[in-house]
Amino acid sequence: MEQDKTAGAIASTRAAQLYNLPVVACPINDYPDNYTRFWVLGLQPSTGGSNISLAFSVPANVPGALAKPLSCFASRGINLSRIESRPTKRSLGEYLFFIDVEADVKQASVQSALQELVLQGVNSVRV
Repeated sequence: MEQDKTAGAIASTRAAQLYNLPVVACPINDYPDNYTRFWVLGLQPSTGGSNISLAFSVPANVPGALAKPLSCFASRGINLSRIESRPTKRSLGEYLFFIDVEADVKQASVQSALQELVLQGVNSVRV
């Protein structure tokens, strides 16, 4: 990765030292108590994997607003290993949801769930 200009990593300075990676920016967190998860980013899609992470927001902060998007995965037998919410900092009661999905993004059931999320009006689905 060190010579690959199309890839990057978000990691701790210790990880950069261990893997001999250049540090482009530090710190990048907006709160001092944040914890870093490790991500490898690139311009080309990955060759596949057993987990994906998504970020999205719901159209309105109403009862059941999160249940509908999550049911897209449950109805297809797709397991979620993590669900987390963070305020968007734009409006009171507006949240960004992060989920980890135990499935390959190329699976037909995952693609179908992602399409259903868009049809439900879920905002900013990011893979």
